[in-house]
Amino acid sequence: MEAKICIDTDFLANLLRGRKDEIDFIKSQETKAELSTTYVNLFELYYWAFKSMERENNLAAISALLPKLNLLNFSDEAAKKAGEVLAKLEREGKPIDFRDLFIGAIALTSGYSIKTKNLKHFNRIEGNF
Repeated sequence: MEAKICIDTDFLANLLRGRKDEIDFIKSQETKAELSTTYVNLFELYYWAFKSMERENNLAAISALLPKLNLLNFSDEAAKKAGEVLAKLEREGKPIDFRDLFIGAIALTSGYSIKTKNLKHFNRIEGNF
């Protein structure tokens, strides 16, 4: 069965910067896995691009990347899962950023694992790895 991988913003930003590890990973997975990201990640990429000194280059790189990825949207099921996860994490005194929470819930409810460098937050969402 084909792997389903949701790629997080930190990984995508490094890919767009031309980092070898990220490029090698994408090359190794592009024919074996269904690669995706979420609209939340897309927002974060655009935010990063508009803040950067190389705005036009980064916007062009995002435009070139998008056709290669499926975009996962926030659904009723993901909203419910995000609420459940945040309530649990708050009870444990371990809340995470809303964007990471939404990304994790979208990936989880869509059946995707997450490729990220931010294990600190995503490891708190059971089922994403």
